[in-house]
Amino acid sequence: MKLFKKLKRGVKAMANELRSNNSDLLTMIDNKISSFKASEKYRNAVNGRKYYITENDILKHVNYTLDENGKKVKDESQANNKLAHAHYKNMVDEKVSYALSKEYTLLCDDEVYLRQLQDTLGKNFPYMMMKLGYEASNTGIGWLHPYIDEKGSFRTMIVPYERFVPIWKDNEHEELSAGIYFYTEVYREGSKERERKHAEYWTAEGVQCFIKEDKVWMSDYKNNFDEAGNTVSHYQGKEGWCSWGKVPFIPFKNNFIEAPDIKFVKSLIDGYDSSRSEAANYIDDVRNLLYVIKGYTSSDKDKLRNEIRSRLLVLDNDVDEESGASALSPSTDLTAVIAHSEQLKRDIIEAGQGVLKDFDKFGNNPSGIALSFMYSSLDLKASAMCTHFTFAFDSLMYFVNSYLDISKAPEIKITFNMNMKINETENLDNCQRAKNLGISADTWLSKCAWVDDIQKELDFIGENEVFQDKVDIEDAENKEE
Repeated sequence: MKLFKKLKRGVKAMANELRSNNSDLLTMIDNKISSFKASEKYRNAVNGRKYYITENDILKHVNYTLDENGKKVKDESQANNKLAHAHYKNMVDEKVSYALSKEYTLLCDDEVYLRQLQDTLGKNFPYMMMKLGYEASNTGIGWLHPYIDEKGSFRTMIVPYERFVPIWKDNEHEELSAGIYFYTEVYREGSKERERKHAEYWTAEGVQCFIKEDKVWMSDYKNNFDEAGNTVSHYQGKEGWCSWGKVPFIPFKNNFIEAPDIKFVKSLIDGYDSSRSEAANYIDDVRNLLYVIKGYTSSDKDKLRNEIRSRLLVLDNDVDEESGASALSPSTDLTAVIAHSEQLKRDIIEAGQGVLKDFDKFGNNPSGIALSFMYSSLDLKASAMCTHFTFAFDSLMYFVNSYLDISKAPEIKITFNMNMKINETENLDNCQRAKNLGISADTWLSKCAWVDDIQKELDFIGENEVFQDKVDIEDAENKEE
């Protein structure tokens, strides 16, 4: 028992010493996390995730009225439709499908290295790129974390935007000097549920882990040291713990300002939800008209209130008016509400750079030029994201080449194959013209809608050319005759 108490005091003393040595670092970590969670970018990311699953702000709408004392209270008597529309989800799905649903193409002069690269990334990495597209669209940045698993294989995982604080080395946000990954662990202590906060401080050299309990940060020994007592770094190699030499978090950005798509359309979607809900409320109010009864007197105020709540309004008969009954219709101009909603719908598509399908203008089978015009905004948005993804992929190659122990890797080019709807007849004609003009096969094949794998098609063309060089079909036919 005494030994246990001594050990406990020793561990506590060591914790206090390390906490004292890392006090500046821990203060910085705490401030960075707090500032990040209070930032507009964090709020935009939260809104992006909410609106993608159609948890729009309209769902929180409440009708209020004033009671007899002038106090604001909920009004349950009025219609309160909450129509949340999935415009934002549709636009994100449209963009990601357009940019990333068709598998990207990797081109490299060194076929051995290319196959090595593809094997390292794994066959499911195109799906990982698609998930990064959704993450970047909804939060502004999709963070990809490369790591080495227990078997020594190269792996990647997506880190949620809301759990990673980047510390940039430059104003252009091209390279990290450090990063903070944080999360909250919920555990049970007896019958009580408690929380423990975790923070990991990642640098180019390694990682330091900290835990926070009872509002105090301290070193997380369990994750800072291995079973042999060695300091943990990025990954464990053949000769012990190793570091990547760079912070192993890669930003796949949505755009130059690192903003999610929801930032540009949220107010318009809220307006559309409100307008459509108002129209639905109008229809409900028409079904529940307020009836006015004239010529009936009552001194019972409670009875009068109940009558009003039951949509029966009782009035004393005016001297100059006859007794009778009438219905009060809602005064909302439904035509104006619908026109406003339709304009908002168009504004959402325009601000969100979606595809406005005006088939009344272009017909049901639009030409290639018409389709290009319809997809121009979406193409701009998707191309901007793919430009940033290309840069991020180059950053990923650093970690792949480090894993493969290749100091000077051959150049590799990634091409994202946009999935735009096309007029196939026009597309084939244009590709044939490009071929006849002597344009390289790489170029015109990349524009051919029927080609999914450019390298495979190039190999096929090359084999056929060799075969035709060896066998003159016309001479062979003459010999047979």
